[in-house]
Amino acid sequence: MPDITVTTPGAPCWLELTTSDPARSQEFYSALFGWDAATGDEVLYGGYVSFNSGNRRVAGAMKKQDDAPYPDTWSVYLLTTDATETAAAIAEAGGTNMFEPMSVPEMGVMGFATDATGATVGYWQSGQHTGYQVEREHGAPVWCELLASDFDKAVEFYEKAFGWTLKNEDTGDDFRYMVFEKDGQQLCGIYDAAQMLAGEPPTWAVYFGSSDVDATVAQALELGATIKDEATDTPYGRIATFTDPTGAVCRVMSI
Repeated sequence: MPDITVTTPGAPCWLELTTSDPARSQEFYSALFGWDAATGDEVLYGGYVSFNSGNRRVAGAMKKQDDAPYPDTWSVYLLTTDATETAAAIAEAGGTNMFEPMSVPEMGVMGFATDATGATVGYWQSGQHTGYQVEREHGAPVWCELLASDFDKAVEFYEKAFGWTLKNEDTGDDFRYMVFEKDGQQLCGIYDAAQMLAGEPPTWAVYFGSSDVDATVAQALELGATIKDEATDTPYGRIATFTDPTGAVCRVMSI
């Protein structure tokens, strides 16, 4: 497939792993998905790791602070054309900016926030770095969704903060799901996960493509992962969830 560039404001445009052991994470994901890893300048970029799939940007990784009170995790960045305006909209919608939008030399402008329900979400204003360049392939982003502890509050927040237009998805099951859709393209979703979370904090779920979910899970286990949810057939494809060797939750979906 040709390189892609995310251009829709509010759509997921970058995925980032915060890890307690960057070297172990590089080893794991490079073996699992065939990614190449490149470490950026320590002074300019703090040793940020860029993962590439076939010479195309696919995701990033950064070292977690030693005293961070949260587990290793995958995060989602949503595209913005003006990070300063987005920061203001986040605050007005009931979220909390963790810091003022920060310029990344030559690359773009980044921000990170807690939404009105307590889930963390990033936002990115592109410079030379326009986000991931491949999707819906093996080892590439396929889908992102917010596992919401307060569905109605989450819907209201993302509509206000990121200008989403949400559409009810008829799942045929006894739960609520809404999709951010633009020009007929489904971009990401919000899942009413209150019962599933059972008191755990809301979070963004990231799904990577797999040409063979069962084989990918088996390989992940051999590489040190721990199964969280066994591979299951769904109306959207075969899905499985595992915890990588440093503790980050990773999901795979058939393509």
